[in-house]
Amino acid sequence: MSLFGAIQQSASGLQASQVGLQVVGNNIANANTPGYIRQRMETVPSIATRAGGLLLGHGVRVTGVTQMIDKALAERMFAASTAAAGGETLDRAYNRLEQLVGSIDGGGLSGKLSTFNNALSDLTTQPADRSLRDFVVMQGDSLAKSIRSVQSQAIDAQNEFDADLGGVAENINSQLQRIARLNVQISTIEGGRTLGSDATGLREQRYTAIEELSKYVDVNLQEQSTGSISVFNGGDYLVAEGIAREVVATYSPDVDGLQVRIKQTDAPLSGAGGILGAAVTARSEIFGGFLKDLDKLASGLIMAMNEIHSQGQGRIGFTDVLGTNVGKTGIPLKDAGLPVMPTNGTFQISVLDDTGAVTSKTNIAVRALNQLGDSTFDSVARDINAIDGLTASITSDGRLQIIADPQVSFTFGEDTSSFLSAAGINTFFTGSGASDIAVNKTVRDNSDLLAISKSGIGQDTDVLTQLVGLIDRPTPLLDGNSVRNILDANTASLAQQINLQKSLTAGANDLYSTLQTQHLGITGVNIDEESLKLITYNRAFQASARVISTASEMLDLLTKL
Repeated sequence: MSLFGAIQQSASGLQASQVGLQVVGNNIANANTPGYIRQRMETVPSIATRAGGLLLGHGVRVTGVTQMIDKALAERMFAASTAAAGGETLDRAYNRLEQLVGSIDGGGLSGKLSTFNNALSDLTTQPADRSLRDFVVMQGDSLAKSIRSVQSQAIDAQNEFDADLGGVAENINSQLQRIARLNVQISTIEGGRTLGSDATGLREQRYTAIEELSKYVDVNLQEQSTGSISVFNGGDYLVAEGIAREVVATYSPDVDGLQVRIKQTDAPLSGAGGILGAAVTARSEIFGGFLKDLDKLASGLIMAMNEIHSQGQGRIGFTDVLGTNVGKTGIPLKDAGLPVMPTNGTFQISVLDDTGAVTSKTNIAVRALNQLGDSTFDSVARDINAIDGLTASITSDGRLQIIADPQVSFTFGEDTSSFLSAAGINTFFTGSGASDIAVNKTVRDNSDLLAISKSGIGQDTDVLTQLVGLIDRPTPLLDGNSVRNILDANTASLAQQINLQKSLTAGANDLYSTLQTQHLGITGVNIDEESLKLITYNRAFQASARVISTASEMLDLLTKL
C-alpha cells in the first residue's frame, strides 16, 4: 500500500468526522425542540484491500444517520397515553356528575326528601292547619322540581359527551391524514429504506401525530419495509402507506347516540380506551346508568306515595276529578298501558251530600284474572256511572273523568286493586319517572284535597301517618328497598366509582410519565454527551489531518530524491 492509500484512508476519516460534527451540531441545535429525536452517525469499516500478502484497511465508511429510539418503548408510551387521556375524560364526567348530585341547594336530593318528610311529620301535629298543608304541597313540588332538574342536567351532560364524539372523529381524521401524508414523504426521501438514513424531521412529526392519535383511540402500529407505518384499530386498518380511512360519527339506534365508525366499512372503532372510549362510557354507563337509577327512584316514589294517598280523604270531597294517566279502552286493564298494573280487587267510592254526610258507599270491582270478562277502562267507568249522583266517562284522550251532581261530592278509599293510583285518581304525584314527576294539579290548586284520613273526612289521620316516613320504609314496589336506601346506595356507589377512577387515572398518568421519562432518556439530547462527541470528532479530525500532512511530507521527500 502506498502513501496515497494512507492519504485516502485519512480522507475518509476526515469526511466521517465532518459528518459526525454536523450530526452533533444538529442535535445541539434541537436540544430544546419538543418531540425531537436525537441522531447518531452510523459507520462501518471500509472493505479491506490486498497488498501482497497483506489485507489492509481502507478507512471508514459512513452508512447513514439514524434516530436513537426504542420503538417498543414508544408503542408502550402510546398505549399509556391512551389510558391517561381516557382516564382524564372519565374523571371529568364523574366530577360533573358529583357536582350535579350535590348541587340541589347544597343538600342534594337526600336533603329534599328529608325536608318533604319533615313537612308531613309537622302536619300530623295540626292536620287542620291550612298553612301546614300548603307547606307539604310546596315541599312535594320542590322535591319533584329537584328530581326533574337533576334529570335534565344529567341528560344535558350526557348529550355533551355524545356530541363530543363528532369532534373526536374530526381529530382522528386529521391525525390519520397527517400520518398517511408523512408516510409518503418519508418513503420517498428514504427511497423505500434503500438508504441507511432516517428521514429526520419527518419521522418526528409522524411520531407526534401517532401520539396525538393514541389519545383518542386504541391503536396498533406496524412499521413496513418501505419505512411507512400502518395503523390498526382492532382488526381494521386506519392507515396503510399513503391511504387513510375516514371515520364518521353517525347516530346508532343500538346505543341511542353517536357512534364513530369507519366510513368505508361501516365498522365501529373498537376499544374502550382513549377519549373516544371514555366519552362512550361517560354517555352510556356513567350518565346513562345514573339516569336509569334516578328514574327508578322517582318511579318508586310516585307509586309508593300514590298507593297510600289514593285511598285517603282530604278536608273536603271531590266535585270533579280527571285521571292523570292515559289508558287504552276496550281491552283488559293489564294491557291498557297504565304505569301501574291493577290487580284483582275493589275500591270504594263514597258519595256525600252538601253537609258532608255520607249518603252511599259503593265498592267497584276490578277484575284482573287473565280471564274472559276482565275489567276494562270502559267497564270501570260504567260501574262508577251507575252510582247515583255521579257521572263517569272516558275522555277522548283516554283518561277517566268523574263528575258529581250539584250539591254532591265524593271520596275514595279501601283500594285493594291499585286501580286508583294506576288511573291517576286521587294521587299526590303525577308522572311515571324522573322526567315528568310533579305534584298533582288538583292537590296543588287546593291543599284541602291532600289525603289525610282513611275512614272518612275528618275521622282520623291514618293516611297521613302512613305517608310520614314512607321514604324510609321498604316497599315491594322497589323490590323491598326504600326510596332513601336506593338514593343512599346510588350515592355511595357513585362515591366509590369516583375514588376508584381517580386512582386509576393517577396510576395511568404515573405510568405515562414514567414511560415518557424513559423515552426522553433515549431520544432526548444530552448536552454533556454531545459535547464529548464534539471533542472526540474534533480530535479525530485533527489526527486524520495530521496523517495526511505527514504522508504529504513523505511524498515531498520522495520527489526530491
